[in-house]
Amino acid sequence: MPRAVEELIRWCGPTLLTIPRYAREDVYLCGVAVRKGEPVTVSVAAANRDPRAFEDPDRLDVTREAGAAGQLGFGHGPHFCLGASLGRVQTDVALTALLRRDLALAADDPDGLRAPDPGTWRLTSLPVRL
Repeated sequence: MPRAVEELIRWCGPTLLTIPRYAREDVYLCGVAVRKGEPVTVSVAAANRDPRAFEDPDRLDVTREAGAAGQLGFGHGPHFCLGASLGRVQTDVALTALLRRDLALAADDPDGLRAPDPGTWRLTSLPVRL
């Protein structure tokens, strides 16, 4: 289950974008000028699908052996989530318990369950049949 948890966080983690950071000076990032004071936002979802970091990055593979542990779903460096270990354990316990049951999605339109929130993967509801 630990590999599955890491892969799920990589593939569809809760965070899509970082909060904006502001350039302290004029810089070039990958050939793009960023002027002092301009906001820069990182797409965590894109970083977690980077083919340079993850083999076949658009494929969900809960048995992925290497790479998923390098996902950025909990941030990185000084902004790494303090609750990451707890989040991993809770996800492991919840998925283990749910997968022991006969669980099925009970929605006619699964795409319609998403909440309009550009910064996170969020659902308005998650109807299931047990």
